[in-house]
Amino acid sequence: MLDVAVVGAGPMGLYIAAQVAKEGYEVAVFEEHSEIGVPTHCSGLFSTRIFDIVGKFAVLHPAKRARIFAPNGSVLHIGDSRIHGYVVDRVEFDRKLASMAIKNGADIFLKERVKKIKYPAIQTWNRAWKAKIIVGADGINSVVRRSLNVKAQKLIGAAQVVAKYDFEDVEGVDIFVGNKIAPGFFGWVIPLEEGLARIGVASYGNSWSNLRVLLNRLNAKPLSIGGGGIPIGTVSRTHFRGIILVGDAAGQVKATSGGGVYPGLRAAQCAVSALKKALEMGDFENLEEYERCWKRTIGKELANALKIHKFYRKLTDEDFNQLILQLSKKDNVDIINRYGDIDYPSRVAWKLFRKNPRLLKYLGVVLRQG
Repeated sequence: MLDVAVVGAGPMGLYIAAQVAKEGYEVAVFEEHSEIGVPTHCSGLFSTRIFDIVGKFAVLHPAKRARIFAPNGSVLHIGDSRIHGYVVDRVEFDRKLASMAIKNGADIFLKERVKKIKYPAIQTWNRAWKAKIIVGADGINSVVRRSLNVKAQKLIGAAQVVAKYDFEDVEGVDIFVGNKIAPGFFGWVIPLEEGLARIGVASYGNSWSNLRVLLNRLNAKPLSIGGGGIPIGTVSRTHFRGIILVGDAAGQVKATSGGGVYPGLRAAQCAVSALKKALEMGDFENLEEYERCWKRTIGKELANALKIHKFYRKLTDEDFNQLILQLSKKDNVDIINRYGDIDYPSRVAWKLFRKNPRLLKYLGVVLRQG
């Protein structure tokens, strides 16, 4: 019997596997795809705090500035010389985490799709396993979550391409808001290297249709395409008898930006602590400490993000135009540049409210830039 079975070889699953295997426990990771990191659905824009958790690697270049385009074409310029995040090679990032897990003693089984979970049994397409603890880190369509009859929260579609595109600033990203481009969410351009960028749209409409509109506007030429979903809201429960859910499977994603790697890794840190304790004590059924931990560390921010997201969806294009106009004032730009935080955007929001109480009306867009 395995000590820990991790379903899903994304960043959260691999991090948990590496840290638990490091303590000498028998850990196996089951990944349905034939390659680590492929396919990738991520924009690849990471906060600096992610590298405080896992170490710094797979970085292409820093992200320091952003341009936010209103529906009427006006632009909010934010950022300066401070590094707010990094653009990464997501495939290399995941593979480095996989190497760490293997180095620490974990086994990774590729093309090993899990089709059924009934604790402690795990049935893959190839064979049957048993584990003292099962970690569901298998994304938005989690088999582990479905086996527990836990309902997934709302999903929105995301479409992204790597495209030939001549951007102006390799250390800057572009954000496009408005209901004609991305109803309920936003579009983005993230530079990769000279002449190449990731361009995408997440929305409540048809994301592929909306992306085509953005690509035509930018005159960008796609070289590869990908898509996926973004969970909006955490699931009702993430710990069960011998089983936990983490990352996208648990909905641990910022509803303001769709960013899931940082909150997922914070939850993964909580999972490692809870799993080690459970294995030391021989109590595999009592894992509520995991849920208490992640709710204490990132739960409040995720809950606030969901409230803001719901408000944001109500904004009209004229609301966006007026908001960009207000935020473009020098005093507001200075506040954003000084207090902006990609992981905890609510912090800069309160600073802006104290300076401009009427901006409360536009809370949603202020906070989503994380």
